[in-house]
Amino acid sequence: MSYAELSVTSNFTFLTGASHPEEYMTRAAELGLAAAAITDTNSFAGIVRAHVAAKKEGVRFIVGVRLRFADESSVIALPTDRAAYGRLCRLLTLGKQRTTKGQCTLFPDDLTEWGEGSVLIADGLAPPPDIFLKTWKERFANHLYWALTPLYDGQDEERFAKGAANAAHLGLPLVATGDVLMHIAGRRMMADLLSCMREKTTIDKLGPLALPNAERRLRSPFEMRRLYKEYPEALAHTVKIAAAVQFNLDEVRYEYPDEV
Repeated sequence: MSYAELSVTSNFTFLTGASHPEEYMTRAAELGLAAAAITDTNSFAGIVRAHVAAKKEGVRFIVGVRLRFADESSVIALPTDRAAYGRLCRLLTLGKQRTTKGQCTLFPDDLTEWGEGSVLIADGLAPPPDIFLKTWKERFANHLYWALTPLYDGQDEERFAKGAANAAHLGLPLVATGDVLMHIAGRRMMADLLSCMREKTTIDKLGPLALPNAERRLRSPFEMRRLYKEYPEALAHTVKIAAAVQFNLDEVRYEYPDEV
């Protein structure tokens, strides 16, 4: 069974992602992934670099974004076509206009208005309220999923079971994600240094905010099959989503406004 990684944070999520978009695409090709997305928080800033690198490496790149709402819940949005990409760009512009430079304030209701045409993956670790998930399920038909995400802390089996139960209650299909922060394990120290800068502390005082291990790296299909052995449908849905998301940045061209 193949696998597409749909949750990848790059260094364009400031002081969080420990690898460049280009590095992820090179590693995805090495691992034989069916596809890989870049899903930075409230930003499309890294997608051009990823797109260029993916073409060079011969790997399928998926444009995406993690929408982090004011209540700290989040959803990954993957535009299926150019129109959906345009709507997400307008959504991010709206969020940035609401606050100070470098910030973005979004609410779940915003996605109800601007989410048409995108595949949506609810963050199983920080899901939006059920009322919005039910609304999105009705509004966006079969384009809403529930993410199973590991924390590699010895409790993932119980976490997956709880997430699967919540998804079943809402009638949502499962999708596997790695919640990736680095392209290789060797970037763990960099990830912790970024956390120190973000939290304004030192490495010896970082404590539980430090990564417990180097597992939040890009993984091969074999590793993901082993991790999600009880949920093969969650793996299969990654490839199904990748096939459904056909938007490509080559479709985007600057269009001059008509002269008056």
